[in-house]
Amino acid sequence: MSAVSKDSPSATMNRLQKFFLNSKRILKVAVKPTRKMYFSILKVCLIGVAIVGGLSYLIQLISNVIQKAYLGT
Repeated sequence: MSAVSKDSPSATMNRLQKFFLNSKRILKVAVKPTRKMYFSILKVCLIGVAIVGGLSYLIQLISNVIQKAYLGT
């Protein structure tokens, strides 16, 4: 039973070839974003950061209120 293991050089070369072929295909399909696309992506990212920051602030605020109530200070 001489099965090719995953660590053999031919399997590694096959994986590398697949990776480079997939990378080449993705680069052919990719396009430079337009100004409108860029600003819409920026807007979504900033909204996401604001939501995560707001949730973090609320969790910290609730934690401080609970901690002060528990410790009585």
